[in-house]
Amino acid sequence: MAAALLAVGATSLVAPVAARAQAGDVQLTPGAGAVSASTSDGNVPGNVVDDDYSTRWSGEGDGAWLQLDLGSVVTVSHIKLAVYQGTSRRNVFELQYWDGARWVTVVDGESAGNTTGLESFDFTPVQTSKVRYVGHGYEGDGAGDWNSLTEVEVWGTRDGDGDGDGDGDGDGDGGAELPSDVLDLSDWKLTLPIGDDEEPTEIYQPELDGYSHEEYFTVNETGDAVRFRAPVNGVTTGGSSNPRSELREMEEGGADEIAWPADEGTHRLTLTEAFTHLPEGRPYVVGAQIHGEDDDVTALRLEGSELWITDDDTTHHHLITDDYELGTFFEFSYVVSDGQIEMYYNGELETTLDYSGSGNYFKAGAYTQANCGNTDPCSDDNYGETEISALSVSHGDGSGDGDGTGDGDGDGDGDGDGGSDPTQAADRYGWGTPLPISDEFDYTGPVDPDKWAVPSGDVGGTEGCWEGHAGNGRRCAANSSVANGILSMVGEENGDTGWLRQESEQRYGRWEIRSRSRNTGDSGELYHVLHLIWPTEGNRLENGEYDWVENSDPEGQCLAAWLHYPQSPSDDKEHQEYCPLDVTEWHNYAFEWTPDGVAGYVDGVEWFRMEDGADDGRGDIQDMPSGHLNIQLDNFTGESGLRPAVLEVDWVRNYAI
Repeated sequence: MAAALLAVGATSLVAPVAARAQAGDVQLTPGAGAVSASTSDGNVPGNVVDDDYSTRWSGEGDGAWLQLDLGSVVTVSHIKLAVYQGTSRRNVFELQYWDGARWVTVVDGESAGNTTGLESFDFTPVQTSKVRYVGHGYEGDGAGDWNSLTEVEVWGTRDGDGDGDGDGDGDGDGGAELPSDVLDLSDWKLTLPIGDDEEPTEIYQPELDGYSHEEYFTVNETGDAVRFRAPVNGVTTGGSSNPRSELREMEEGGADEIAWPADEGTHRLTLTEAFTHLPEGRPYVVGAQIHGEDDDVTALRLEGSELWITDDDTTHHHLITDDYELGTFFEFSYVVSDGQIEMYYNGELETTLDYSGSGNYFKAGAYTQANCGNTDPCSDDNYGETEISALSVSHGDGSGDGDGTGDGDGDGDGDGDGGSDPTQAADRYGWGTPLPISDEFDYTGPVDPDKWAVPSGDVGGTEGCWEGHAGNGRRCAANSSVANGILSMVGEENGDTGWLRQESEQRYGRWEIRSRSRNTGDSGELYHVLHLIWPTEGNRLENGEYDWVENSDPEGQCLAAWLHYPQSPSDDKEHQEYCPLDVTEWHNYAFEWTPDGVAGYVDGVEWFRMEDGADDGRGDIQDMPSGHLNIQLDNFTGESGLRPAVLEVDWVRNYAI
């Protein structure tokens, strides 16, 4: 049985757009390099876009998926599928789109079973950067769990104007007349590039809900996005020499200015935006930012065709792309939590900043980085401009039921229902309060002996060391330590590494770990990073083993899992991969084990689910009698020649079923 990535059925952060006639749609299908799959049998994913009905993609198992990366945010209205052996098989499947935080199902059905040609599956148009097919096998002639397609086509519009011609002068069938018809402006105020010197006009709620300005803040021609424009000769605030047409985040209701801390709670902004015009002479515009008490903290900044993320005064901190084309919609998100800012572009984590300041708020719109003192011409016709078609903000204080962490200290960093971080499975699915065995690593020195067991032998004459994995090198207690709120597990060139076993034996449970890894040496054989449930009685052939994170490179670009069946003398197991994923960045990895099955999550999104699977040579996948959590940085090679590496863990949280 293969793993499944299933829709979570949560509210979309990228709203569906108004339905349009398909007559104006164009094909959005990417090339073979942008097509990936959870599994294949040698019939590779790229075959579905080669215009050749004699080739196919095939993946075995309920939930096997095929993903198409569209390169930027576009409007998708229907997907066409050609089913392998489609006259004798009816494929059972879901079609999903990525809404910036999760996969959302728009079609849940079957193919017709009477054609091998393309069949069209229509749905209310959505804005997205990725779509996927999730297969559940086929019915008909010899029902089975294979998922096979010969061709896939994605259809919709790139420019949002409904006619697919890219000229932006469509018929306005988005339907909106006011900016508030497109965006929820309840908790925002607007600053415009008009008014008195250093006192620009500001529009507050409730006036903002009925407000528009023909030049600087209005619905675009197609009625599906809000246009922000700021000319270089516009009025500026007293704290800046540059003009803006920009929204500033406010408290609920829009009357008072909000100010939140970066090291408490979780704060998220997600928007769908396009830069549509740059000023002459100095073609720089900021489309979104986090502002602190006194200055901007980080901004999304376009310079010509280069799209940058800034860090304080460093304007060129991280380059997202150097070939951005004006008018291209994209999705961008800030996620601020635990003194860090994560930034996502079209669903992919771009960079993470360490920042723990207070007095923060989000801003979005067009903040032109030019004025009459540094560019020419100095006129209304020289301006920066953006369009925003979707905008959402959420805040969670993490206070929950008052104890924050489940240990009564009220520090506000727990998973209580007063806070909500969709990148944590525990928050997204309501797993409750972490159990006392959980560890926030808020101490310094060796790991807490009440929560963790460490190696205790004296192999090689060193106290606290025993043999490593399969006799390779040593596992030593000294190679795992805590400082500055982080557990560090170190693998050395000589093969010495760390190992931890959580002091909790159980059948069924939920675990979530925030971790990252990297190589610290230049060369050598690679350490393996593992989060796993090891059977209490050992002997995985009899009792099973759940390696829900097993990466063969601390700097890999994929997440892997190996799930071993119990009662399997031949060691039957399932291998799953989730790509791309940069494991050097912080991610939240979670595992759920219930009487019904096992499931894995990454950053709050379910990426595999397995259940049952017993046959003559194995038991059901979930039938391990009892087990415990291990964290390992394993040496698969020998006693020397290893590439030094480190596995870092921010926290480990356990939850009851």
